[in-house]
Amino acid sequence: MNSLLNLTSPPRKHALVANFVAFVADAPSEHVIARFADEHNVAHPFVTTGGIDDAIAHLTKMARSPSHLIVDISGAAMPLSELDRLAAVCEPSVSVIVVGERNDVGLYRSLLELGVHDYLVKPLTPELLRRAIGANRDAPPVRQPRTGKVIGFAGTRGGVGVTTIATSLAHHLATVAHRRIALVDLNLHGGTMNTRLGLKSNNGLVDLLRDTDRLDPKLVERSLVVHGSRLFVLSAELPYGESLQPQEGSLAGLLGRLKPHFHYVVLDIPGQGHPLAAAALGESQLLYLVADASIHSAREVMRLARCTDGLARPPSLSVLLNAPTPADGARLKPDDFTSAIGRRVLVDMPFDGALPVRAENLGEPIALPKSRFAEAIGTLANSLSGHAPPAVPRWHEKLLRRRSR
Repeated sequence: MNSLLNLTSPPRKHALVANFVAFVADAPSEHVIARFADEHNVAHPFVTTGGIDDAIAHLTKMARSPSHLIVDISGAAMPLSELDRLAAVCEPSVSVIVVGERNDVGLYRSLLELGVHDYLVKPLTPELLRRAIGANRDAPPVRQPRTGKVIGFAGTRGGVGVTTIATSLAHHLATVAHRRIALVDLNLHGGTMNTRLGLKSNNGLVDLLRDTDRLDPKLVERSLVVHGSRLFVLSAELPYGESLQPQEGSLAGLLGRLKPHFHYVVLDIPGQGHPLAAAALGESQLLYLVADASIHSAREVMRLARCTDGLARPPSLSVLLNAPTPADGARLKPDDFTSAIGRRVLVDMPFDGALPVRAENLGEPIALPKSRFAEAIGTLANSLSGHAPPAVPRWHEKLLRRRSR
């Protein structure tokens, strides 16, 4: 009995580094899972009673998701929607096993489509758990494993704000949305991404691209520079005059190693002609083209759109209109820009005075609530998850609220 108590009620600090986590609705299921973990010498288990909300709250506090996660959907009115919320805080590589009371083939298929490893119908037994966890470790998966999404940022001209937007979005997703993010600066001679985050480059990107045959998980992990608990940066700082011609497929191989462990891999793509630019466009699943309100940017948006349309796997393309300098009469109006490129602008990023430059010099991300630019980054982040941002009250609604107090 003492061993079960140790498994189900570990010290808080151990619970947050557990590699095997289970939240189930009833005590009998809890004891079966705890005994299974004990008998199979599962390292770092955390087994307790609770639902999906409890699991989400726990995972949000963990610096790293566990390898195995068991959650209970008994009594859930909309289990698929709740599991979709869980997937948002779970690393793609986590093996999720769902426990429930319904013996329903349709539900089982829907769960597999969500990326769930297996579905077990109560009552749980050690044999059921062994089949789902133990015996299947080396077996081929029933489904394709869930992996993170590659997001590319490309500019239509220099100084348009690509790195600022990519870094700010990655920081927002890591700190506000609690996603695990890999941020990759593909400028091999030292981009400004590390400066914006107050970090130093360890030249990890060059090391990985030079030796694609040794891309083991430990080498990749050592090459990442950590910012906080959920944001990891990969960059390079080659000496000027020294070049690197990556092997064909090296970037794809590297991204293949990163995607299972991150919700999003964000690429800061250099200008066309760079040895990694074409490969990065081809590997991006979602591509943001960053432009300013100029004829040149409008022209480059159309050229880049035609380029991506010709790729074997064209990315989903969106246009961001940024204002890195104060507006003047020489710039195109947003409506004229939209008409010129023949597609809508996803987010119009406002000019935010000296705040972005000050943040870069201090090595600090642009943060809410003082920044209109940060608000636009929040809108961009919400568009990724499909969540609408909270409605902003109109000025007279605010006035009426004040009078009613």
